[in-house]
Amino acid sequence: MEILNQVFTQEIIRLTWRNPVFMAVAIALIWLIPQLLIRRILSENYKKKKLEKQKDKIGKLYPKALK
Repeated sequence: MEILNQVFTQEIIRLTWRNPVFMAVAIALIWLIPQLLIRRILSENYKKKKLEKQKDKIGKLYPKALK
């Protein structure tokens, strides 16, 4: 039974890890997923900062209280 498991394991390794198409897709996913997450986080931060700057500029044009 152990020999059968070794053969099966070797066959799975041959079909997946040594397959150039599978490796290309795996590397692409490992490369792209973090970039997409980072891009989303940075775009949210950019939008927040843009709104804050806009509020500051509007606040300078229309002060609430005269000092």
